[in-house]
Parts: sequence; C-alpha cells; structure tokens
Amino acid sequence: MATIRSLTMGLFGVLSAAGCVLPPPPGELVPPRVEVLAADARATRYGGSAAQVFEHPAIRDRVRALFGPAWSAGRDGGLSAATGLFFSTSSPPKTLRIGDREYLAVSGCMATACSTRRGLVLVGADGERLLARVDDGGFTFHFGFGPGMTAMTPQDRLLVDAAWGALR
Repeated sequence: MATIRSLTMGLFGVLSAAGCVLPPPPGELVPPRVEVLAADARATRYGGSAAQVFEHPAIRDRVRALFGPAWSAGRDGGLSAATGLFFSTSSPPKTLRIGDREYLAVSGCMATACSTRRGLVLVGADGERLLARVDDGGFTFHFGFGPGMTAMTPQDRLLVDAAWGALR
C-alpha cells in the first residue's frame, strides 16, 4: 500500500516538474512570444519619453490618427481623459521583438492614478503601423492605425496584450 502511494506521489511529482503542455484547440489564438531587447539607439530614435515620441514629426500625425477623438477629447473618444494624460509619467521607450517583428514600446501612466490608468503604444519598426492599449480605471481600450488597417483584429489585440504583460 505504501509502495503504491509512493509511486503515485513520485509520478505526480515528475509530471508536475516536467509540466504538461498541450497544444491549444484548433482556432484558438496563441499569444506571441515577446522579448525585451537590450537598450540601444533604436529605442530612442523618436525621443526619450512618451511626450517626445508623440510629438516627433515622423509619427506625430499617426499617433493622433491612432487615437482619433480620444487624443484630445477624452470622454468624446471613450476615455475619462485625453490620451496624452495616460502617458504623463512614462518610462524610456524600449525595443521589443514580438514574434518575428520589432516594435518600439512607449508605456506610461496618469501621474495621479498610475495603478489604474496606464497606456502602451507600439510603433512598428518602419513607423507606419501603430497599436495601443489604454487601461482606464477597469476598462481596457485597444487602438490600431496603419496601412490597410480598418479595425483591430483579435491577433492585434493579443499582440498588444502580450507586450503589455511583458512590460509589467
């Protein structure tokens, strides 16, 4: 009896240590792998803070198009405040590799509510494609802008959320 219990516990321990990884069901999306790359000049090519990045002439108009009415209107765009306020406190931009593509990640938060009002903007390596997530007091908003993009796809949301998790 003790031998069976010992074998069962041993088998359980081996399986727990090895992990049991099953492929996802067909059609279920898998979050992409996110790697934070070493700091280099690419991370600051548009500036060293969210404010500088968002005002850089190469992407300023795209950032405003990304957020639409939420950029300056806040409530009219669905957010409790203008988007820029969600980046009023920011960390230096980082370069991420998500799947097989590189992105510049700009993250920040509202100075008065950093734990509940945060934002992330991902800028594609060419500066043409932008994806974003803003958490506004329990509500999550996703934004996307780029050539041929008419709406955020589930894959785009998963990509932004994977980057969000890697930077937390």
